Amino acid sequence: MSQAVQVTDATLRDGVESFVLKELRQEDLARLGKLLDRAGFYSIDCWGGSTFYAALTELQEDPWERLKRLRRAIRNTPLQMVVRGQMLVGFKPYHKEVVRKFLAKAAALGIDIFRIYDQLNDLENMRLAVSIAKELRKQVEATVLFSLNPATTQADYLRQAEALLNLGADAICINDSLGVMTPDKVASLVTTYRKSFHQPLRLHLHDNYQKALEAYLVGIRAGVERVDTVLTSLAWPEGPPAVESLMFSLGGTMYDPHIDIDILYEISEYIQALKETRHYREPAPRKVESRAEEGFLPDLLKDFLREELRRQNARDRQHMAFKEAHRVWGDLGFLPLKGRILEIIVEQTVANVLAGKRYEKLTEGMEDLVKGRYGPLYSLANEELRQRALDARQADRGQSWEGRLTKPLGISQEEDVLTYSLFPNEAERFFQSRRQRLAAPPIAKPPTLEAVRPLSQISQNVPRGLSLTLKGEEVGARLEGIGPLRGNKQTMFVNIADMTEEIEVTLVSSTGAMPEYLITMHGETHRLKFRKVFPKEEEYTPIFFEVDDTLEEFLIKHLHID
Repeated sequence: MSQAVQVTDATLRDGVESFVLKELRQEDLARLGKLLDRAGFYSIDCWGGSTFYAALTELQEDPWERLKRLRRAIRNTPLQMVVRGQMLVGFKPYHKEVVRKFLAKAAALGIDIFRIYDQLNDLENMRLAVSIAKELRKQVEATVLFSLNPATTQADYLRQAEALLNLGADAICINDSLGVMTPDKVASLVTTYRKSFHQPLRLHLHDNYQKALEAYLVGIRAGVERVDTVLTSLAWPEGPPAVESLMFSLGGTMYDPHIDIDILYEISEYIQALKETRHYREPAPRKVESRAEEGFLPDLLKDFLREELRRQNARDRQHMAFKEAHRVWGDLGFLPLKGRILEIIVEQTVANVLAGKRYEKLTEGMEDLVKGRYGPLYSLANEELRQRALDARQADRGQSWEGRLTKPLGISQEEDVLTYSLFPNEAERFFQSRRQRLAAPPIAKPPTLEAVRPLSQISQNVPRGLSLTLKGEEVGARLEGIGPLRGNKQTMFVNIADMTEEIEVTLVSSTGAMPEYLITMHGETHRLKFRKVFPKEEEYTPIFFEVDDTLEEFLIKHLHID
């Protein structure tokens, strides 16, 4: 009996960070999304987490517009996003009004599956998000984060899973973003989970120590239904393992996911072309260190430390900082290094090293953490920190620091209001940059595109619809609206076969009688050249176009639509 594993592609969110978060623009996402949609994945994890902030700051693109482009490109595969509990995609908890409006907007724009986690495994920080997602009739995958805290037992993880299922979660995800779960631990946890619960179980393991694939295979045989992977062309040690490796290992077995390998090759070729176009340099391979070494630090934590030391002009104290970071992490009970926790440990470590005394002054982030603003801390192993936490919580009692819904002056669109409420400073800079781009003088409009005017201003004599026949197949198209002119690209909204599509038209050449255009739809661009127009025969006009260097004959029938 087939028990095909359900594979989620996480490339667009969890692929190699230096490329995915800094190089993939909207048009790239649309093209990749359309290809991924044909591959046969269970879902595509493509939004939320760090992608929202990176789009806003690194790429200067509207995160909501990126989601819209993805939804238009991906028609058949469910879209999935990561939500940091009540912190959403930000760095602090937000008021329930913000949480409700954010999740409702994400659902309306196409998110089908919400994967919800909390950086402290705090049930209360996840309760509201789970409840709202269920009200929206969306699938909820609640996440249990794996920790290196020696006091945390397998029974603790199972109790957390049970509590999340009782909240209404449809499935449970075991997340290990440090790649430290051994295959034996995975087998034991999955086997025990299966004895108590029937809800689907997912593994999201990173491949830091090249054990994730083996752990996946062990977990699948023990009863895991879903796993996360990325494409080989964007795989890295700090992300999930490559889907191609999983397919090779499971091919021909009862667990074969039946992903279309030809589509994966096509995607890899496109990504390689993007890398060459962007002059992207692959990150240097890392040396795999033993987790048994004294003072073990994950590479991700080391990277953040190096950057903070460089910023503080203290690179000469790196060795001391690495030792201190292990101690600070241990003082906090080896919390999962997710979200803001990673930054807090780094900031406090550097503060301790520069001061020459441990915890002489708590950083703002550490103060917020010990006050319980990110959730209760049950794992403090340092007596001084424990006492300061008690004092701080007493002083902070009754105060609220939840982010509120804030509507800035001159902003009315709901997506913009939500973005500003999450990241006011970054959003203000983005809005200003966007206004400047829109105010820039446009490049001369293509002379043959009369449709650059609003529909209300277009002459009623101009046909807004047509019937197009190619090789015996007839398709109806109707012009629904005209979007903004971006540079020399004219956006048009055309209803094709009862589905409205966004199309970008760029005039390449208007020399001679027959112009040449680039037509972009779903991220795919085609070159269109007019070659010959014959006199009208009956109700159809035969026109020859050269489409991507291939000559095609179209029969065009204009339709006047009121």
